[in-house]
Amino acid sequence: MKYRVSLLPESRKKQINARNTIAKIRAVSLSVLAVLVAFAVVVVAVGIYANSQLKEVKKLDQQCITEIEQLSSYRNIHAALQERINLFDKIQVKEPALYNFIYDWSKIDHPGVSVNTIECVNWKTDRLCTISGTCSTRSEYLAYEDALGKIKGVTSVSCVSYQTNVGAGEDALATFSISVAVSGGTPVVETTAPAVTEATTAAQ
Repeated sequence: MKYRVSLLPESRKKQINARNTIAKIRAVSLSVLAVLVAFAVVVVAVGIYANSQLKEVKKLDQQCITEIEQLSSYRNIHAALQERINLFDKIQVKEPALYNFIYDWSKIDHPGVSVNTIECVNWKTDRLCTISGTCSTRSEYLAYEDALGKIKGVTSVSCVSYQTNVGAGEDALATFSISVAVSGGTPVVETTAPAVTEATTAAQ
């Protein structure tokens, strides 16, 4: 067996042992520091990725909001068209003169005025239409009434009723009803059967 005998002084041995201990501690510290640096790099990378994904989500969210707003405007347009179709479907008399009047009426630009119903009863004889709706101001109503009077064939436009509701928002809208007379009505001629007498009976 071989034995190693150190001839160094005890103080020198302690210095060497201390130096070795410090070297080991430094190596361990460097390893721990390397692990912490690697962890920090991973955290930063994950944070960058998360921020990029968040930006994409926000972008998609904004696109969805824009599409929803567009769909809402399309829904309003569809509702307005459907309302106009329903008004046309309520017209029972089918003849060219009425079609012409409705066509000219539909082209009127009436900001602030909303038409709820249009009734054309006894059109062949009376040529009368009653238009009911709402408006925001009196001036808007008068402008709409004036536009009705400019339709070709209209002979008179008269206000049946006009009522302003006290309130705020939609409750503040005024309701109106207008009677429109159009030329071309055919008066009804009532005929009675001839009286049967003894002379006519004999002639038969």
